[in-house]
Amino acid sequence: MSQAQMSDETEHAADRTEIVTAAVEWLRTELNDPDITGAENFLDVGGHSLTFSKLNIFLGGTFGAELDKKLTYERSLSEAVAGMTPVDRPETIEK
Repeated sequence: MSQAQMSDETEHAADRTEIVTAAVEWLRTELNDPDITGAENFLDVGGHSLTFSKLNIFLGGTFGAELDKKLTYERSLSEAVAGMTPVDRPETIEK
């Protein structure tokens, strides 16, 4: 692996860590549970479809990516973040 590839991998891992931290903090506030961690499953901590939608709105607006529902419901929060996909954003229309 080249130095550039290793740098990209390190940067991507740092981005994922930042997103996991933000998602966990958001869920802690939304679900009023300060003990939630990235190793936990979204449904096991009390998440549901409305919480999922609101979390995706937050992550899309903040990081430009969204969670996959199947991954989020079946895996840990950290694994769900690793499987995020970019959000299609509409072009800005000037008035």
